[in-house]
Amino acid sequence: MVGLVGRAIGTSAGLVCGGVIALLAISCAGGGGGEGETSEVAGELEQYTPDQAKWETFATKPFEGGTNTAHDPDGVGWISAEDWAAAEWDGTVYNPSKMTKEEFAAAICPSVDRVRGIREVFYAHKPFADNENPTKAEVDEWHRIAINHLRALIGYTSDDRQVKKDHCMHARALWGDERKFTTMWDDEYPGDVGSAAGPCQGSGNAHCGASFIPDLEDQAPYLPEEHPGCSTQAGSEGVFGGPKSNIPWSLKWSRGFCNTLLAEGYWGGHVGPWFHREKFGFSFWDDDPDDNNNNAVLRAKWTGSLMSNLYCNPAEPDCDPENTGPGVDM
Repeated sequence: MVGLVGRAIGTSAGLVCGGVIALLAISCAGGGGGEGETSEVAGELEQYTPDQAKWETFATKPFEGGTNTAHDPDGVGWISAEDWAAAEWDGTVYNPSKMTKEEFAAAICPSVDRVRGIREVFYAHKPFADNENPTKAEVDEWHRIAINHLRALIGYTSDDRQVKKDHCMHARALWGDERKFTTMWDDEYPGDVGSAAGPCQGSGNAHCGASFIPDLEDQAPYLPEEHPGCSTQAGSEGVFGGPKSNIPWSLKWSRGFCNTLLAEGYWGGHVGPWFHREKFGFSFWDDDPDDNNNNAVLRAKWTGSLMSNLYCNPAEPDCDPENTGPGVDM
């Protein structure tokens, strides 16, 4: 039986390349980059993904086969109107304490490309001015909206439960990918091959590069002007192999989340930060630009407050599924 805790107010096969990793080298110095409300620069969204992120193929690959027409959900050619209708959300809040792993995953992700209610959320917010050519700033903002919609599905709608974009998390995710997939940093920053800090060539460590931080001078081109720079702070990282390079931007992220939810369930280590971390940063990496059907690795970094889980794990003997969720004093 589906477990419910009421209704929310409003709406807001590669799987995982490596295990979730807890880090002390994730976030920002001096509070820089921690702002998370939608930021405006000269009337426009502030960009968090650095200019250096190579997204050229993500702009062209989705259209090369003729299946897709744009980056919005209705531009995705393999999902029918009937499939989207089956994934609509009626505002029901799902209680993972009352549901099996399979029931919860099916409720949240009717398929790996269809998070429940995500189409309606996209068109309510209209995050891309041009659905055929979204900007990095627009994609960054869409990811914030999408993660907060995931949280709304389990009733996390209060202001303190909303995820925030973070400049250092986005930069750190990209530096990790550059360290992992290239040698561009290796001469200036030698180290132990395959370690969390790298270098990484020849290593099988999916999280290689996770703790790599260049010095302040080398950080500067990746960060806003006068940003204080990034240093160490508690957080975590997830590396997800599910997204494809040819999936439009509105849905590219969801395979990283949904495949992991299907495999681990709500209580899995990779799933927790999507619901409970305060700040995030994403990097998508195309490691084979000539292959139109290759996976685009998502490196997700999380930091800031680790919010309490308002649901209890039914595997624990003291869990009362009838007494969990937002508004319940656990």
